[in-house]
Amino acid sequence: MAKYYFLTISLPPLSIMEKPEITFEELSFRLEVNLTKPDLHKTQVLRGFVDICNIRALWQEERVDLRGNLNEKELDEALLINNIFPDYVFDFINQFEKISDRIRNFSGLLASFFKEEILQQKGFLRNYLSFERDWRLVLVGLRAKQLGRDVVKELQFEDFSDPLVAHILAQKDSDRYEPPAEYAELKEILDSCAYDPWEEHKAVVRWRFLKIADMAEGKFFSIDKVLAYMAQLMLVEYWHELDEGKGRMILDTFKTG
Repeated sequence: MAKYYFLTISLPPLSIMEKPEITFEELSFRLEVNLTKPDLHKTQVLRGFVDICNIRALWQEERVDLRGNLNEKELDEALLINNIFPDYVFDFINQFEKISDRIRNFSGLLASFFKEEILQQKGFLRNYLSFERDWRLVLVGLRAKQLGRDVVKELQFEDFSDPLVAHILAQKDSDRYEPPAEYAELKEILDSCAYDPWEEHKAVVRWRFLKIADMAEGKFFSIDKVLAYMAQLMLVEYWHELDEGKGRMILDTFKTG
């Protein structure tokens, strides 16, 4: 396993509240120069989630996030000629021919992404992708109770035999959803923000930032540390791009589907 002493030492510290001293573009260039090919591929897997989310942005005619592997033109071409993306992306596209149906059922494509990629990874990357999947599922369970949604329908694309999904469905008839102990803090965040989408969204981003740091704790000079830094930098940049209007839009989008 490669040791990245000089690379990790050269990376400026990150704080969720402060504008980073390095941009994601600058970090990407450093990684291309310093990482081995297998480790560089791991960064591409991490950025792959952004590519998947950018597919929805493309269908919604919104600006794509440049922290993915593909720019807008490359993304459009990849979807047009059926290359680069795994088969499950095109299976989803063939299942829902209308763009409006693809947008409405986009959680199905996200479910496929996590299912396929988590199985193929190990170490930090597998833990990170599992975390990104699981907190979203917990959030669905909590939101469904808050807004009176049918949680079975919200989780229709998930594997009902999955332990976390089964845990959520087991409480579908309860007044409240109590998540697993490791996600109790997420529930506290939602309860304390009392439907303020802006404060709630900021609190969740802060929580994710700290959780990612915990995943790479003690893994100095390793690819795991590099991947954690990349994931955290994404959050920091995202934090400083957001505004209150965007925060309110996030909750409105969830309410209207």
